[in-house]
Amino acid sequence: MRLLAPALIVGTLILGAAAAVAAPRIAAPVAGAASARTTILTGQWEYNTRFGPIPIDSDMHCLTDKDVENFNQGICLKRYTCDYETREVRDGKIALKGTWTDKKGRVAPVTAKGSYTPESFTIAVNGKTVGGMPMAATLEAKRVSATCPAS
Repeated sequence: MRLLAPALIVGTLILGAAAAVAAPRIAAPVAGAASARTTILTGQWEYNTRFGPIPIDSDMHCLTDKDVENFNQGICLKRYTCDYETREVRDGKIALKGTWTDKKGRVAPVTAKGSYTPESFTIAVNGKTVGGMPMAATLEAKRVSATCPAS
């Protein structure tokens, strides 16, 4: 169990990151607005998360306009404050570098690089947990439907 604990902690961080990315922050296209940029689209998305080569989660998320609007702010869990000195989400590329600080003031460095299309994205996250454990994970997502199932 002692050896499994770091993997569970990292898995929890990455799953939380997946949930945060499920609340992405990028401008959705506005009808008739020529200046709006399209990043990812709303609809039903399938997320797959790996810790190294090991699959740790597969989940479905319904992304709304608000979620899409949040995509460009980067990955951030609700229980952290995220500060990125590098925050780029444009032209099909994602690059983030900064820190996540928990409610106890512990700081974890994090970097993320990836790519996106309107109907998919891949993000590789590297860094350390607030406890200092190295972490590396990949989140891959694809849009499976333009509409979400009725709740």
